[in-house]
Amino acid sequence: MILDDVTLNISLKGVLSSPSLWGAVLTCLAVVFLGYFLAHKHFFPAHADSIFIKLVLYIALPCLALTSFLVDFSTDSLVDFAVNLILGFVLYPLLILFGYGFFAFLKDPARRKIMALLFAFGSGTFFAQPLLNMVYGPLAYNDSNMLNISFRVFLYSYVYVEIMGDKFVPGANSWKRALKKILLNPILIATFAGLLLWALQAIPGSNQEAWWTLRKDWLSPTTSAAPVYVPFWRIDISLPWLTVVIKVLGGLTTPLIYLAIGLTLGEKSIKEAAKDKLAWYYAFLRIFVGPGIVLGLLYAFEAIAKACSYPMLISLATVQSTLLMWAVPTATVAVAYCLEADKEKALASDASVLATLVYIPGEIIWVLILALIEASGFFYVA
Repeated sequence: MILDDVTLNISLKGVLSSPSLWGAVLTCLAVVFLGYFLAHKHFFPAHADSIFIKLVLYIALPCLALTSFLVDFSTDSLVDFAVNLILGFVLYPLLILFGYGFFAFLKDPARRKIMALLFAFGSGTFFAQPLLNMVYGPLAYNDSNMLNISFRVFLYSYVYVEIMGDKFVPGANSWKRALKKILLNPILIATFAGLLLWALQAIPGSNQEAWWTLRKDWLSPTTSAAPVYVPFWRIDISLPWLTVVIKVLGGLTTPLIYLAIGLTLGEKSIKEAAKDKLAWYYAFLRIFVGPGIVLGLLYAFEAIAKACSYPMLISLATVQSTLLMWAVPTATVAVAYCLEADKEKALASDASVLATLVYIPGEIIWVLILALIEASGFFYVA
């Protein structure tokens, strides 16, 4: 459904006046600047950002991933999750091909390949997911978790092999290590656990009185309305005290991530990185062009679905998660591969720093564009 001009203006005004939207933008700017200031004042020891990053990746984000699935089951959400899972395995190969095109002017094929891979893979887990959860809520955040599955499959297998090149020694142990990194990642474990517990709510009888269900209001039962039942594994209902602890740890995600970004910028030589024109070109492609391509593809997919009388293929939450998951700096793991393989180390580092710098204003621009998209009503709301 396309809204008329009056309705569009009202919707846009409502979205742009959202306290959560502007609060998220201000939080990003304030905490990133604080981290940058503290790094310059040597308030923290060197490389303190790596400690914050580990806390986020191994504790905060897994807790956030688990609690985000503590919602009632719906078939619409299930379809939405499936679309995002498939979408990731479609978009990453397409973005790699686009990357080869954007860096076709590089004469060295090895350099062209590395830049194409760095273009396609960004650090969505670290940069985008806290914003998605804070501004757009659990559904958009969970959609990003579905995208993360394909991201990690490609990152720990294809990207690693391609960057390492002749330094990669094929064999059972190599693929075993890659599979271990994919399956034993704390965020993916929490995502699969949360997804499983959420999906199990579809078992017939899980919303009725039984030995394995309990009332939502069991702590303070009322007689004013018909009781609503949920299975006992909805720990937000059955174990609310434990859920509070998990949610507090998940709530550390946003401040720690933005602080780490500021510390990273404060410890890097932005002046030296700024001399690299190719790194600037990459940063612009990574933050603006890549997400623009993804957005165009999502519009095309939804337009085709509408033409085929299926107007509910791409949800607004999918657009929010997918767009912001690509509008992020370089995946740190991909940069680490470059350092390990001793290939384009300086370029990869400079590109990562500048992309992080460009990300801050880019994030604001894309959030405002998402507000326009939401007001247009082109994508359905799951």
